[in-house]
Amino acid sequence: MDPIDLRMASVREARNAERRFCFEVITPQYKRIYQATSEEDMGNWIRAINNALQSAVEGRGMSPPLSPTADNSSIGRDIGSVLTGKSSSYSGQHSHSTASNASNNSVTRRTTVGARPSYVRGDGNSFEDNPSRLLQTVRDADQGNNWCADCGSASKVEWVSINLGIVLCIECSGIHRSLGTHISKVRSLTLDVNSFSNDIVEILLQIGNRVSNMVWEATLDQSQKPIETSTREQRLKFITAKYSERAYAQNLPSQMSRFATPDETLLAAIKKNDIQGVLYGIALRANVNITDRSRNTHAVFLALAAADPASPGSTSSRPSTSNSVKPIPFPIAELLVQNGAEIPSQPPPIPLSPAAQLYLSQRTARVPAFGTLAASASGKPTADSLGTLPSIRGTGSDNSVVSSHGPSSLDSKEREKLHKRGSAGARLAGKVASLGIDR
Repeated sequence: MDPIDLRMASVREARNAERRFCFEVITPQYKRIYQATSEEDMGNWIRAINNALQSAVEGRGMSPPLSPTADNSSIGRDIGSVLTGKSSSYSGQHSHSTASNASNNSVTRRTTVGARPSYVRGDGNSFEDNPSRLLQTVRDADQGNNWCADCGSASKVEWVSINLGIVLCIECSGIHRSLGTHISKVRSLTLDVNSFSNDIVEILLQIGNRVSNMVWEATLDQSQKPIETSTREQRLKFITAKYSERAYAQNLPSQMSRFATPDETLLAAIKKNDIQGVLYGIALRANVNITDRSRNTHAVFLALAAADPASPGSTSSRPSTSNSVKPIPFPIAELLVQNGAEIPSQPPPIPLSPAAQLYLSQRTARVPAFGTLAASASGKPTADSLGTLPSIRGTGSDNSVVSSHGPSSLDSKEREKLHKRGSAGARLAGKVASLGIDR
C-alpha cells in the first residue's frame, strides 16, 4: 500500500460504518477505512494520526518521498515516519494492511492481525535484539514446531497462534487470520517480537504443535489432513472444522477427563496446573470465565494461585507493584485471558503470591498505547475498502507505531474535539493545496 501523505489528509471516526470501532483517513484522492479492536484503540489511532497530521503540515519529522526501488526495510521506516512524524523504531505495536487499493508488489512481508496484549509485562525477556532467537527457542521446545500444525509444511513456518499455542506456516496463518481473533490470534515469530511477553512465550513452549494436536485432532483420520500442496479452499475447510467447529476434539467422556462437563474439566485442569487439560476444556467450549463455587474464585485467580501458591499465612490479595518482585510467567492464566477470560475488577477472595499480584497489576493496567487492529470475522474488506492499518516495518525487524499520550478511552466530548480537529485538518490541507505546495 502506498503511504499516506498526511499533509493532504484528515482523520475522523468513520460515519455510517457497518462495523464497530472504524475510522477513516481522507485524502483528495481516496478514503481509507480501518477497523480497530476497541473504542480505546480507535481513539488512540485517531489521536496519534491527528498529531502526525499537524506535524506533517508544519514540516516536522517528514521523510523524503519513497523511491520505487527502495527495499522493504526503508519502505517501512518511511511509512512509519509519515504516519507518526517520528522514527518508527520507537516501537510498540503492529498492524496488517488489507485495503482494496493495496499494491501486491510493495511490501511482501506484513505483520499480523490480532488483538495484541494491551499491557506491559516487565519481565525482561526481550527478543528485539535477536528476533531469530525466539523462533529457535520455540522450535527447540518441541520438534513438531518445525512443521506447520495444520498442513505439515516445513516452508516458512514462522507464525504462531498465541491463544492456541501452535506454530504455523505462512499459508495456514492466513487462514487463521480469516477466522477472526476470537478463534485464533496470529503473530510472526520474526516480525512481531514485541508482542511476546514471557507468559505468551511460555504458552508456546508448554503447548506447541504436538500437545495441541493431541487435543484438536484427537479423532481425526490423518488422511483427511491437508498437506503442503493443498489449495487454500482445502486448508480453509479443514482449519475451520478443526478450530471453529471443534470437529476433531474428543467429546466427553474421554480418556483426557473423568468429568462429565467441559466446565468441570476446565476447573479441574486449572487446579492441577495442567495446561493440556486447560486447552482441552477450551476446545470443549468450557466457560473461561467460570467461578469455582467452593471458593467463589474466578478461573484466572485459580490459575495464578495454582501456578505460584501464596506463602502459608499470607492474606494479601491486592495487586502488587513492588519493583522487588521478580516476574514469573503464568501461561495458564494468560491462556485463559487470550481465549476470552476477563479478569474481575474486584480483588481475588484468596491469597495470591507477590508474583501473581504483580501479574494482575500489570495485566489490568491501563497503558496508553496503540492496540493492534483486528480483521473482521470474515477477514474480507468491504466495498469501501474496510481493512486494517498499513503495515509499518521499523528498524530491528519490528513493526511499530508510536503511541501518543492521552487518556486510554474517549468520552463524547473528546470524540467531538477529534472530529473538529479532523475537519480543521482537512480545511488546512485544502489551503495548502491551493497554494500549490509540492507534495
